Amino acid sequence: MDKTVAKFISFLTLVPVVALFVINILFQYDSSFFGEGYTWYAVSLLCLVIIPILAYPLKRVLPGYKEGGREEERKLAFITGVFGQVFGFILSLLFNAPKGVRFLFTSYLVAGILLTVSNLKTPYRASGHACGVAGPIAILVHVIGKKLLMGFLLMPLVFWARLKLKRHSIKELMFGTAVGVCATVIAIAAFRW
Repeated sequence: MDKTVAKFISFLTLVPVVALFVINILFQYDSSFFGEGYTWYAVSLLCLVIIPILAYPLKRVLPGYKEGGREEERKLAFITGVFGQVFGFILSLLFNAPKGVRFLFTSYLVAGILLTVSNLKTPYRASGHACGVAGPIAILVHVIGKKLLMGFLLMPLVFWARLKLKRHSIKELMFGTAVGVCATVIAIAAFRW
């Protein structure tokens, strides 16, 4: 039973699933965050939710990933996630997205870069789940206010699930959490917002 609950929590804390919640919370809080109309809202969903989620059906058809196990699925999810972040960031710059959208894509892109560097250059695999929850909570706290600091109460659930499934150590989870928060702080500094 515990593993079933841990798998459910891990599903709900996949980076694109959390991004779906965050984008919708931001839209409900203040739709002007995404500018007039629905264009940048849709672009945000495309780049931070749909493109990253494509890793799971693509795994079934791409040579090299089709027969690969959990580690290959993780790599493909990471690749599609970073691709979506880069694509969204570039679109936001090229087409002069509203400041909030550029901030959102910057935060996600910096997190992707920091995770990539830390996973390649350190002995720890910083947790993408921890990063993908902590960073967006920091975004919500910054945009909506301190009342959303309570969102960080989700972190023990994320830690418990990832530890229960033996996917990460405490150090890797703390490292991922720090990466997510640092990425948001860097995005805040970049926009002086």
